[in-house]
Amino acid sequence: MNIESIETEDRGAELMALARLVAFALESAKTLDAEVAEFCLDKALRAVLDQIDEPSRMALTTSDIMLMNRAALC
Repeated sequence: MNIESIETEDRGAELMALARLVAFALESAKTLDAEVAEFCLDKALRAVLDQIDEPSRMALTTSDIMLMNRAALC
C-alpha cells in the first residue's frame, strides 16, 4: 500500500465518522424540535455524504444506513 491510498482510506473513514456524528445530531435536533438546527444539520449531512467516495460508502453498516434513512437522505 502506498501513502496516497492510506490517506484516501483515512479520509473516507474520517468522513464516515463525521457523517455518523452529524446524523446523530440531526436526530437529536428533530427530537428537540429545533427547526433551525435541524435544517442546518440536514444541509451539513448532505454535504459530508457528497464528499464520501464510493469505496468508503461500501463500508456503511446497517446501523449507519438506518440512521441516515431516518434523516431522509438515503
